[in-house]
Amino acid sequence: MDLNKLSNGDKVIMGAGIVFLIAMFLPWWGIEVDTGFGTVSGSNSGWDYFLGGILPLLIVVAMIALIAVQKFSTTELPAPPLPWSQIYAIAGGLVGVILLLRTVIGSSEGEGGFEIDLDRKYGLFIALLAALGVAAGGFLKFQEGDDEIGAGAGSTPPTPF
Repeated sequence: MDLNKLSNGDKVIMGAGIVFLIAMFLPWWGIEVDTGFGTVSGSNSGWDYFLGGILPLLIVVAMIALIAVQKFSTTELPAPPLPWSQIYAIAGGLVGVILLLRTVIGSSEGEGGFEIDLDRKYGLFIALLAALGVAAGGFLKFQEGDDEIGAGAGSTPPTPF
């Protein structure tokens, strides 16, 4: 595997994706209560949130898989309606926005009318930085813009009578 085939955008997406995967195991939201006899604590990781944790991870994994197929195999992917560089930018931006919303919008736990507001933990901020790194990598791939819009992008214009 020749890593020189990877562009800067590819390397940023892959590195940030690895950091995001690690951050999924860290505490994102939690609570600590002093009972007088000791401290009781609990936390949620990224795996506890589908829309704010697992879905962005799936998008990042799909981006990394596309990079691997495009750069390290001879498989020809079908032509999408948008250039691949725009797809990477949109997907990276989506991951960044989802994690930004996960950070801004609070989280609570509880049952039967008893709700506890949870505090943000360090894993959420690491995941947010990694998601912003994925968005930056998608933007870098968009700036590279080395692919065409599809099968008809290279056609010649019609000639007049």
